[in-house]
Amino acid sequence: MSDHYIMTTSSQYPQTYVAEGADHAKALADYRQKDPEAFLVTCETYQKAEVERTMAKFPLTRVTERFYEHMLGILPPIYSRFSPGWFVSEPVVQRVYTQFIEHKGRYYAGYANLSMTDRKCWTIADIETLEASGNVTEVDWFTEDS
Repeated sequence: MSDHYIMTTSSQYPQTYVAEGADHAKALADYRQKDPEAFLVTCETYQKAEVERTMAKFPLTRVTERFYEHMLGILPPIYSRFSPGWFVSEPVVQRVYTQFIEHKGRYYAGYANLSMTDRKCWTIADIETLEASGNVTEVDWFTEDS
């Protein structure tokens, strides 16, 4: 049996790890003495769901120039010849990075998945679709006086 996490209904985070060679049924039975609602999930399934939850938290959004410039100075940027803009060099989770793009004098950001299997980076076409939607709000991470 592959690596698993023991999960509970009261938390979205793993409670404990059960390695590939371990007795999964015994580990789950032992944990259920603390929480009868506990269940097993493969590490792969958990990690895929974690990436999906993270990606949903910061979709493509118009941001202020101040936010864009500030983030450019936080960590070294990563540039890719396959994607517009740049990425903050530290991942949010797994292979999810924050992508920033400047287009036509406006600034955009959102989480991008750089994994080889489920790659999702923002494009200029995505920006144009966002702008055409009419539902664009500019976000500034910082208060006016900071």
